[in-house]
Amino acid sequence: MNKLSKIIIKYRWIVISLITSATIFFGWRASKIGLNADFSTYLNQSNPLVERYNRIGKVFGSNSIGIALISSEDIFSEESLQLIKKLTDVYKNIDGIKYVTSLTNVVDFKKTEWGLEVGRLLNKGIIPQSAEALKDLKKYVMSKDRFVGNLISPDGTVSAIILKFDKSEISTSIKVNEVTDKIIALMPSSSNVKIYFGGMPFLVFNMTTLITNNFTVLIPLMILFLLLVLYLGLRHWAGVVFPMLVVLVSIVWTTGIMDLIGLKFNLLTGIMPVILLALGSADGIHLLKRYYEIRRKGISSVDAAIGTYNEMGMPILLTTITTMIGFSSLVISDFSVIKEFGLLTALGMLIALLTTVTLLPALLSFGVNPPKVKEKKVTGNFMKKVGLLIYNHPLVIVLSSGLIVIISIIAIPLINKDVDWTLCLQKGSSPYHAEMLLREKFGGSLPVDLVIDGDLKDPAVLHMMRRIEQKLESIPRLSKSQSIASIIAEMNNVMNDRYSIPNQRQGISNLWLLIEGKNMMDQITAKNNKEALLSAKLDTWHTEYLVKAVDSVESFLKTIPKEIAVIDLNKVPYNIKSGFIKIKQDEIYNSLSWTLKKYGLTPDKNQLEKIVNKAINSSADGNINTSIQSAVAEYLKGPQAEVELNINYINRLSSSITKLVNKKSYPDSAQIYAAIFSIGKVNKEDAGFLAASLEQIIKDTFGENRIQNSIAKINSIAPQNLTTDINFKRDIKGILWAVNENYLYSGYKKAENLLGRNKNAIVRTVKWNFYKAGMPSVLSQMEAELTPTQTESLLITLIFVVIILSFLFRSALVGFLAVVPIILTILINFTVMGFGNIGLDSFTSMIASIAIGLGIDYAIHFISRFKKELKEEGDTLKALQNTLGTTGISILTNAFSVGLGFIVLLAAGGQHIRRFGGLTSLTMIVSAFLTLTLIPSLFILIKPKFLKVFSKDEENKAQLDTGTKLDVKNKIKVQI
Repeated sequence: MNKLSKIIIKYRWIVISLITSATIFFGWRASKIGLNADFSTYLNQSNPLVERYNRIGKVFGSNSIGIALISSEDIFSEESLQLIKKLTDVYKNIDGIKYVTSLTNVVDFKKTEWGLEVGRLLNKGIIPQSAEALKDLKKYVMSKDRFVGNLISPDGTVSAIILKFDKSEISTSIKVNEVTDKIIALMPSSSNVKIYFGGMPFLVFNMTTLITNNFTVLIPLMILFLLLVLYLGLRHWAGVVFPMLVVLVSIVWTTGIMDLIGLKFNLLTGIMPVILLALGSADGIHLLKRYYEIRRKGISSVDAAIGTYNEMGMPILLTTITTMIGFSSLVISDFSVIKEFGLLTALGMLIALLTTVTLLPALLSFGVNPPKVKEKKVTGNFMKKVGLLIYNHPLVIVLSSGLIVIISIIAIPLINKDVDWTLCLQKGSSPYHAEMLLREKFGGSLPVDLVIDGDLKDPAVLHMMRRIEQKLESIPRLSKSQSIASIIAEMNNVMNDRYSIPNQRQGISNLWLLIEGKNMMDQITAKNNKEALLSAKLDTWHTEYLVKAVDSVESFLKTIPKEIAVIDLNKVPYNIKSGFIKIKQDEIYNSLSWTLKKYGLTPDKNQLEKIVNKAINSSADGNINTSIQSAVAEYLKGPQAEVELNINYINRLSSSITKLVNKKSYPDSAQIYAAIFSIGKVNKEDAGFLAASLEQIIKDTFGENRIQNSIAKINSIAPQNLTTDINFKRDIKGILWAVNENYLYSGYKKAENLLGRNKNAIVRTVKWNFYKAGMPSVLSQMEAELTPTQTESLLITLIFVVIILSFLFRSALVGFLAVVPIILTILINFTVMGFGNIGLDSFTSMIASIAIGLGIDYAIHFISRFKKELKEEGDTLKALQNTLGTTGISILTNAFSVGLGFIVLLAAGGQHIRRFGGLTSLTMIVSAFLTLTLIPSLFILIKPKFLKVFSKDEENKAQLDTGTKLDVKNKIKVQI
């Protein structure tokens, strides 16, 4: 350091010029830096789950979904619907928006006398005008499960317009806001309509605004606090200006380097300049404090600068290294944003060090007179009293510190790992309100996604997808599952009055043809019809519930076979048929159980099993003949009948067919064909078509009759409001209809084991695959790795710090003693989190590693000065008092400077940054206090080997030996 400081001072103008030039260059680059608030880019892009999440966007159009929420007392008023239509039409024309879905353009399925019609909910987008028509529209929409909770809230007060962005471009979000404001401005002042924006694209937009606001608010506020602290601590213009120059150079260079390597400010690195303002001044404070002390002895400015760096150079170097280690240890985080924050802050600290050891000696060599010490008497007396207190009561201090450990043992288990990621939003803000609306009225904004790989037109694949949908909706906090399977089931329900998957591929293909090419298909299926997206909504970002939901999904998926055997029960030998009936019974039971849970019911297991068992073994009731005769006659009278018959022939034919029906069976098409010919008047071709149609009608009527008793049993255990709920009745009937089907979808291995060699019953085998791909799975994995990562980070940092300190002081014991205050500081931090109900998340988990890196600075400066004072004074008490009166004040000044720097973060927009700032501020102040009290107490009690008895002359040695003047504790020789 001696040679380096002399070279710097000799060429000080060159040094100043080079630093100034570099600062101008990096300042130019810094002015070009951009902002990145896209949460998805904050994740580890090499993580397989993240790769799957990103793939969803590529395969299914985009995973960037924005939602415009229109809040009104009555969404189904003409005014509100006209507003929704205007917004929908305008949003569709914005560059960057791929799809727009709302009540005014959503696809709807309706039954007509000729079959199924696929069109718009509002024909040609025309808004009804009469009160009666609007009332009918509301009644219809509120009866549709696909609309309620997706496009309209259950109470009918909020409507959602779903925007699928091409990318999360901020410019697109800005355009959406701009056109919305223009339309709202044209509405009458009496209108009570409010609009909120939620979803990832708008979250990105608001986070970008938040980063900008943090810059404009936090940096000026931090500069103000720092100037105040520097002035109060150093009482001199140089003590204010020089440390400020260091941090400003550090910030400008670091920001410029970020732009050079293609990085942008994000939600966390956006506060990095504030952190550097707080931390970068630390070395300058210690250095200037010591420089003033040397100058007061009458030494010239040049010699004082050289002497200061000779003495302080190594401690400053080591404190910077330890701080960098603390921040660099964050590189093990799975959040790229945290990695960047750690590495860039470490880089900023390195630049601050280089500036401190180059620019400051160059500036100080020009001559800076120390300030007059007006306050020294008060401060000095106080520090002497503190030193005396520590000296007289070291054991009390150590034992008191031990209480921290005991309290932390109680508090740490209380730390809540249930962290709400919406803490990134500012409470009371429009984005926060939008998120709360989405949770409360639309099942949440976080999709749980599964990617299905298989033949999507195969009934077996769609059947399994429906089972997954049913299970997902039974898991707490999951709702509104949707995929191509539920779309096909809904179409089948409209067409055939049963919410289930058709058992024949042709039936699926016929329905599929009606929706082929619709925008909705691009969002749930891939173009080759071999890949589909199955989604459900999670109503929270709380990690506790999120992890439970993801774990439940994962556990269930493990039970789903990836090779399906399609079994024809009519071909299963009688002696082994019971095994397959048991499979069907279990499947129906599970589906009913899941669906009842979806509606908030938990039926008795035995009772539900009895209902299912009776349904499978049930026959038609005594009214079956009358029902079938009526159904056949009604069809023959209608326009859809293949032949036109007079009423006499209709009555004869329906009566003839009904005679073939009993409680356990009904006629097939051949028997019906014969009955048709028995009455004459019909040609063979028409008779064949008519027989097929009548067989299906008879089958449906027979099936309806067969399950009515089981439906009544389910209704008997449900509350009254559910028994009249259209969707509840639809779901229950759709599940129980399986008792009428002769096809069973089983895992191939299970079917093979039951059938043995009799495999004729296996119609075909179907292979398919599925995997989790949504954001909840990513966050769940991060949550699972959080504690191990936290532990690993702490251990790495502590080990490095102990090694450095042991090397510096040539004593492993001193290295361990020096980190004791830091360990206690970390315990206090966790204690506050435990008792304060502050969750451990990716942001609060950073604090411990940072506290090690920053807090150990205090230990290095204190021990270095204490060692020097002992060497000069030979008296423990006096050395302690001198150290507290000099370096101790610098440590406190720095602690309050850094603490205030982090406290400034309480003014940040995001709640998570506020918590991070408040806790880190607390750890800095606590760390400084423990360093100044606990380390000297431990030294006095333990007497490490690097300290031993020291005497200036023989007289003192004799006095020490006899104990007539000083106690042994008072004389310690520093081992050089």
